[in-house]
Amino acid sequence: MTEITDEQVVSAAQSLDQEEFTRVDLAEKLGVDKTEIKKGFRTARQAGRLEKTRDDDENTGYFRLTGK
Repeated sequence: MTEITDEQVVSAAQSLDQEEFTRVDLAEKLGVDKTEIKKGFRTARQAGRLEKTRDDDENTGYFRLTGK
């Protein structure tokens, strides 16, 4: 299992050509399974670098970069 850092998560989010993204979008960009970004994603959120914008009809969370 690969250890994905918060820096890698933020970098992947910056390289996406969309304002909002899901955890799956980030995992696909990094070429890993969604479960492998959990720690790095959580760290990035706790640091205020990502924020949740909404949930869709299927309860999928969408996030955006905060600029921090």
